[in-house]
Amino acid sequence: MTIWWIGQSVKALRMALRMNQRDFGQLIDAGQRTVSGWERGESAVNVAAQVALDSLLATLEPVARARFEVLAEETDVNRRQFLMTSTALAATAGSAKPTVTPAAIDHLRTTVHAGMLLDDSLGSDAAKPLVDAMARTCLTLLPDCPELLKPQLSRLTAEAVASSAWAAWDQRDVRLADALFGQAFEHAENAGDTDVQAGILVHRTDLAVWTRRYADAADYADAALAIKIRDRRMADYRALRSAQAFAHANRRQDARRQLEAVSGEHITETTPDQSYAYWMAGWVTSDVTGSVLEATGDRHGAAESVEESLQFIPELASRHRALTLLRLARIAAPLDLDRSVDAAKQALALSRKNTSPRLRQKYAETRQLLEPWDGTRAIRELDAFADSR
Repeated sequence: MTIWWIGQSVKALRMALRMNQRDFGQLIDAGQRTVSGWERGESAVNVAAQVALDSLLATLEPVARARFEVLAEETDVNRRQFLMTSTALAATAGSAKPTVTPAAIDHLRTTVHAGMLLDDSLGSDAAKPLVDAMARTCLTLLPDCPELLKPQLSRLTAEAVASSAWAAWDQRDVRLADALFGQAFEHAENAGDTDVQAGILVHRTDLAVWTRRYADAADYADAALAIKIRDRRMADYRALRSAQAFAHANRRQDARRQLEAVSGEHITETTPDQSYAYWMAGWVTSDVTGSVLEATGDRHGAAESVEESLQFIPELASRHRALTLLRLARIAAPLDLDRSVDAAKQALALSRKNTSPRLRQKYAETRQLLEPWDGTRAIRELDAFADSR
């Protein structure tokens, strides 16, 4: 997308990086007063600074880029016009038929992916309005989409509706989440995209495990495994979540077989435009392996595997890191109470940044599981830490 470097877009980039004017200016060889002048509209951004800003934007990691995309909406003229049009369409269906173009789909894809990354970083309280608006927009544009573009828009609609499902799950509305995942799968089928089809069935597998519907989880895993896919990253993630489902459904041999199928070639995560399983990485393998070991009764192995994953979880994946810490707290409690409480405290600290209702629910469940140790010094310290938030 084309960025018009004016005061507001400069400020959006600075805020996305969470820097003050002085530190931001040092990155682009400009003084604090110069940056302030641009942001106030007192002076224009010169050519050299525009080049420097373009270069800085190109180096942003995914979540910072997502923050910038959202903050810069109102100053990116082309994107603003598109979003204003599409939002109006979502609110007033039937007034004027939109013209869906490849460029419009590209703009929409950028925003849908930005919402996904914001949800990963800050939770659904922050991302849900954007995520739901983009899902409505995709659904509104579909009926009038040219046939040649329909597979692209159908895939994007599947991603957007699945993002709304994740947001609903994070808000603890699991029935709505499951229904939305079902709708998303239909759009993925219409798109003919087997990678996204398998991915959405994996989401339903994960949700079924979360809600302790282990037979359903195994059924969804079987269905996902029956789909032929091309994305090796998705294949690894599908194998991991299937192993987790089979372990909980007491299909231990199937669980072991799926763990052995994980290639181990995806060490770090990527971005949503590269893979629908963009979050698949080495730390996910360790984390889910820990869950499988926990389900099969190997508490020591589970604790070691989960703890190993923590050192590799990126800082920006705060919700996942907190949920993993809470898993460690639950597993470790009978083995090492101090280790368990330390993990729970770290999760509580992360919940100040990521206000996920699902995270708060999981902490409450974890604290309940720690009740046998009520009255100990470690638990008193945990409660005092929780009360100080």
